[in-house]
Amino acid sequence: MDITAIPKNFLWGASTSAFQVEGAYQENGKGLSIADIRSFKKSSKQLDTKVTVDHYHNWEEDIQLMKELGLTSYRFSISWPRIFPMGDEQEPNADGLAFYHQLIDHLLANGIEPIVTMYHFDQPMGLIEKYGGWVDRQSIADFVKYAKCLLDEFGDKVTHWLTINEQAVLVVASDMLGISLDLPEKERFQLAYQANYHMWLAQAQVYKLYRDQYPNGLIGPAISYITTLPASRKSADMVVAKQLEDFYSFAQMDVALKGKIPQYFQNELIKMGISIVTESGDATILSQGKANVLGVNWYCTTIVEALPNQTQQMPILKRMKRIEDPDLVYTDWGWNFDSQGIHYGLRQLMDRYAETPIIITECGWSEKEKLEDGEIHDKMRIAYLEEHIQQIAYAVEDGVNVISFNPWSFIDLLSVGDGMEKRYGLVYVDRTDFDEKELKRYKKDSYYYYQNLIANHQQS
Repeated sequence: MDITAIPKNFLWGASTSAFQVEGAYQENGKGLSIADIRSFKKSSKQLDTKVTVDHYHNWEEDIQLMKELGLTSYRFSISWPRIFPMGDEQEPNADGLAFYHQLIDHLLANGIEPIVTMYHFDQPMGLIEKYGGWVDRQSIADFVKYAKCLLDEFGDKVTHWLTINEQAVLVVASDMLGISLDLPEKERFQLAYQANYHMWLAQAQVYKLYRDQYPNGLIGPAISYITTLPASRKSADMVVAKQLEDFYSFAQMDVALKGKIPQYFQNELIKMGISIVTESGDATILSQGKANVLGVNWYCTTIVEALPNQTQQMPILKRMKRIEDPDLVYTDWGWNFDSQGIHYGLRQLMDRYAETPIIITECGWSEKEKLEDGEIHDKMRIAYLEEHIQQIAYAVEDGVNVISFNPWSFIDLLSVGDGMEKRYGLVYVDRTDFDEKELKRYKKDSYYYYQNLIANHQQS
């Protein structure tokens, strides 16, 4: 490997999210979130959020493992209902704030920069029951209140903030917003894209709030970036690949960084028969509240081909289909290993957003794993990390302003759709979906690989 292009002040990290690692789902005043409720519906089939890997009670051990690994950043999320249990309280939950104060203080004391996500799929269930959550405009004020509380509490300690994780995923998997999947498709997406609009407005207000108060800090979204490739050299495949990528990923980035909803996105909503309710002054809110950093969740490339007889009057998802490339290796869950795709994707980001700092907030390889004599030999994860980090170094050499790499995930955790079976971690947790055991932590081979890579980079 040659990663000398990556600067010495680069933040080498790893990622998790609150509902996937913390457990302690009702301890010390925490309320229920939509993520909790969704997980309980699958409790008979897989792990739920009640305990997960119990980071809430094992955070000191976990941070010690991060320190030994050599991490200089840790991207995690704060549980919204741990701070405002029902979402509409006037005062925050003191015990919730205390937990994150000790976590952040301990990270900083160990030389690890906290990269904090405000909202990672866990809106308080109280807000959904009260007025429907993000589908109602009231949600904007409640999120801004929550964000302001976080900034007031932690703004002097945390200089890297992410507002909302994977907004486009929330729209597609709209039960994460509390929207029933049993609704007719058009009605479901009407609600989901209205929620999407409210999230844009809420984030814009938070961007402005933070940048006015902390002009030297960084704040932005964490966006699911589906780098999309055409299945052939045919123009029809190239067009649908670009249109899908624009609609799903670049529209979210454009609103955050440019402060304006792209026309191509509005055109797609019209084709879907969706009409967004707006208010006067909304455009000003978006234009005045812009992010100054971009969080990118990147795992693989998506390959698509145009459907026969497709027309431009059809919604994008009706104009194409996803295919698998027989030359690529895929996980058991259908995601490919295509490391050069991240180099290409990062170059695209530079083309669109110039020198905007980029934090790679997620990037990882999932496997079913078995502990053997206290060891996990995860060769594919090592290969994935090695090849993707090399491609990131090439992108940096090309001028892309990548400032941090935080693979998913630091530790094995609750996978939203697959419980404990789908493992991403550098650290193995000895438990199954239904047997908690002692939750003992084990360093995987990939842990030692990443540890060695970080140490060598810092010493070279």
